[in-house]
Amino acid sequence: MSTTIFLQALLSGLTNGAIYALVAVGLTLVFGVMRIVNFAHGEFLMLAMYGGYLAFTFLGIDPILAVFLVAPVLMLMGYLLFGGLIRPALKVPEINQMAVTLGLSLLLQYLALVVFKADNLLVTQERSTASIWLGPVLIQMPQAIAALASIILLGLFYVVLRKTDLGLIMRVVSQSRDGAALSGIDIGGTYRWAMAIGLGTLGIAGPLMVSALYVNPHVGQLFTLKAFVIVIVGGMGSFGGVLIGALLVGIAESIAASWLTASVAAAVPFALLILVMLLRPEGLVPAGGSR
Repeated sequence: MSTTIFLQALLSGLTNGAIYALVAVGLTLVFGVMRIVNFAHGEFLMLAMYGGYLAFTFLGIDPILAVFLVAPVLMLMGYLLFGGLIRPALKVPEINQMAVTLGLSLLLQYLALVVFKADNLLVTQERSTASIWLGPVLIQMPQAIAALASIILLGLFYVVLRKTDLGLIMRVVSQSRDGAALSGIDIGGTYRWAMAIGLGTLGIAGPLMVSALYVNPHVGQLFTLKAFVIVIVGGMGSFGGVLIGALLVGIAESIAASWLTASVAAAVPFALLILVMLLRPEGLVPAGGSR
């Protein structure tokens, strides 16, 4: 592998990692606060991508601006989803909770298949084929925009978690639900907002990604798997762990794709997951150390 190819793979990996982090951060927030595993996480990303595509196709709204339309819709979905499905599921054993979110995942997939068929859809604009040269390497404009937006939004997300009353309440609830309840914190309301924000991040990622990646009813499965790998590798419920895990997965995938075949590269994140689980089962950044 030449130096130029390695640098190109590294840049692509960092770009993909930033996007993966924005997708996975909502999953780790929901688990960190509510201790529930949402297997339908990727399907809501799929819906957000379709939202960006429909906004561009029928309303002529640029995917970047479509974020301001799709993100509130995804937040509302999360808000209603908690009251209608997740709240009752919290009263049953964990295996039943998993069955509920897995069933929701399959339901959303098949509904999307009925509505949108199995066609691959992509937003195509003038900038879709534009590139930016950074020395000897280049980055595609849609990926650059999505990665930059992801970095900015992850920074804002961190500020919300660390510097606002809502972020403080969520961190308190994640550390001790009983202690938070004794302090007068509305646990149900906190859970509801955690779900709303968790899905709202997908409402931001989806429209940005649809200019760079085809959307179809099954694209959510891929990102659900990647999000779980990132969250587990980084440390369940850890914000810092999500960033590290996403960058590791993105770089490992990209370098493997440049050096090996695409099919082998697709397996690299899962090999990384197995390696981390063998050497450090709690993840690279345990939730207790960094939220």
